[in-house]
Amino acid sequence: MEVYYSVVGDYNLLERNNNLLDLTFNNLEDYRRILIKPNILGPYSPNRHVTTHPKFLDWILRYLIEIRKIDRDKIVVGESSGFPTEKAYEVSKIKDICEKYGISFIPFERDRSVKMRLLNITVAIPKTVIDSDLIINLPKLKTHLLMKYTGAVKNLYGCIPGGLKPKLHGHFPRESDFAYFLVELYKFLMEDRDIISVMDGIWGMEGNGPSNGKPVNSKIVIASKDACALDIFATYYIEYNPIDVLTNRILIDDKHNWIDRLDISEVNEIVRKRSLKDIPRKKFRKPDTFYLTSVLPPFIVRLIFSTMIQKPRIDKRRCKRCGICKEVCPVEAISLDTFKIDRKKCINCYCCHEMCRFNAIKLGRFL
Repeated sequence: MEVYYSVVGDYNLLERNNNLLDLTFNNLEDYRRILIKPNILGPYSPNRHVTTHPKFLDWILRYLIEIRKIDRDKIVVGESSGFPTEKAYEVSKIKDICEKYGISFIPFERDRSVKMRLLNITVAIPKTVIDSDLIINLPKLKTHLLMKYTGAVKNLYGCIPGGLKPKLHGHFPRESDFAYFLVELYKFLMEDRDIISVMDGIWGMEGNGPSNGKPVNSKIVIASKDACALDIFATYYIEYNPIDVLTNRILIDDKHNWIDRLDISEVNEIVRKRSLKDIPRKKFRKPDTFYLTSVLPPFIVRLIFSTMIQKPRIDKRRCKRCGICKEVCPVEAISLDTFKIDRKKCINCYCCHEMCRFNAIKLGRFL
């Protein structure tokens, strides 16, 4: 499957890279309903580089409406944040861009939904997602404490309405369990619609992402009609072994080592074919949770998991008692009265760390 990329160091230079979109988007006039799914993890300003940058969405909408002449009534932007989505939508400045182009925004938790069974769990899929025959997926290039990396496949988890997402972590607490759920969701979404992913990697996040890591000017935009292909390329680019990311590994196995058949094109000036091993790479610092699960065999990890895994704790000096960590904890392990996390209940899903805007959830090993 084709993967296209451009080296882009500044959001103000995106308009020079329309040829990447020309190569990625075909027959747009054939679609009845186009859903744009950005990453709006929470109410973070664009300079935190946690969410899809508003200028990135502006680039996509300008291309669709002004260059490809797509009727704006066919387009909707939708997302479900871990916070109240309307607040995240506003603070991230995505709202400003939607209003600029007169595009409707749908908070998925306020949408009607259709019940589906995935891995023997009933999940609600928003009607807006079901009714779309094209999803334009706009992930952010970031590391992730639980999944090591979050990209095109993981960004589609935002199609699950807000309150259900933490509960699903309770059903799928381990990295491997959650990876299989993400893959099943991705396969379901692909059944009746096309998914085109365009990754905002101009500024990404390394370390303890997806919200409390370090922003890094990673200078890349990646696009593909196959989310797995994009994720293989992106993880290689940040100096991961792509199969260390379990969603990649599962999907690669499904495609019988299809990783060797990636068709990679650099499109900055002249479209040039590149092999994966020839791609210039940008080293990202890995999450603190990365090495234990990557280096040791799974049965050894299970034996020492309870004593050696990185566990969350509350930093009382930073905590604002906003309550979001307690709200998203799928096993009700958090008390803000005592600033304690019950380690017997904690399943190390890191939802509390991911959703804390104040970096008040710290990680450590407790022997």
